[in-house]
Formats: sequence, structure tokens, C-alpha cells
Amino acid sequence: MKITLDTNCLIDVELGEGAAEDVKRLFAYHDAGRITIQVPAIAASERMQDGTYALTFREFHRRIQKLAQREIELLRPPMYLGIVYLDWCILSDENMVAIEQKVHEILFPEIQFEWQVYAETHGISMESENLDPRWRNAKCDTLAIWSHIHYGGDIFVTRDRNFHKATEKPALAKLGAHEILYPAEAVARVA
Repeated sequence: MKITLDTNCLIDVELGEGAAEDVKRLFAYHDAGRITIQVPAIAASERMQDGTYALTFREFHRRIQKLAQREIELLRPPMYLGIVYLDWCILSDENMVAIEQKVHEILFPEIQFEWQVYAETHGISMESENLDPRWRNAKCDTLAIWSHIHYGGDIFVTRDRNFHKATEKPALAKLGAHEILYPAEAVARVA
């Protein structure tokens, strides 16, 4: 069984808060070979607790590998300049973009899918080196669940309520997300 963890699960374990104990149980199941934990590589591009971003993918990879004894599978997202690490992404085709856009429209219908359209709508200069945090966060969340779907994950584990909404959850499942569970639910499902 492939379990995909979102960024909040990783942060909980690092800080020892929230759902940390449940996520640690999932890592124990992973180390015992009962499940395979996957982490979308886009998590490296998410803002860290101190408001900064990892300078290198290696920095992120070291943080992740401390969480388990067994290797954690990293899922490469589609390439987006200014967001992903170039050695840790893939080129996408039309079908991949179509799924990504559907995921985005389910999770963030009020945010424009393309950066250029979002920037124009919100009066942001295209010459700005920094992407708007709201758009960037939506893109990272979209690419996290996209990666789970693309790489055939069985359970997407997150405590982000946006993924658990009554309208979003079944729509994402229909796209191939299968189950979306809170960490405690995932532990109960695997146990």
C-alpha cells in the first residue's frame, strides 16, 4: 500500500505537534515494510515554519530521510520555473496538465490556474522575482495531490481541511486520488 504524506504531516513530526504521533506510527509501518511512504517532491518548495524556503533540494532530502530508516519514495512534480528544483521534476504532457488543472479547479476554484493570468488579475508585475504566496501555496497543494494521483498512491494523508471538504474529496477520488484521510484515520486503516 502506497501512502502519500503531505507537507503538514512532515512538519508535525519535525515539530512534535499536531498529528505527529500518528504520522510517526505510519513511519514505523513503513520501516517495518507494511506500507510504502511517498512524499511529493514539491514539498521541498513549500514555505518552512520560519517563512523561508529550502535553498537546495539536498537540504530538504536530508530532513525527510531523518524521519525513517527505510528510504522514502520522492514523487517528482511537473516542472514550474521558480517553484520546483530542476533535478527533481518532470516535463508534463497535455494529459498531465489536464489532470493538474482539474485538481486545481476542485481545490482552488477562486484562484487562477496560470501564474500569468493570476498576476494580471491581481495587478502583480510579471517581472517580480517572487511569486505571490497565495498562488504558490495553491500550486504546491495542487501538485502534491497531482503527484499522488500520477504515481498511483493509495491513500493521501493530510490534515489540511481543504482536501477533506464534502465536495472536494469525492471529486479528487474520481480523478484517481482513491482515499484521502487524516493521519489518525490512515493509522486505523493500516493497523
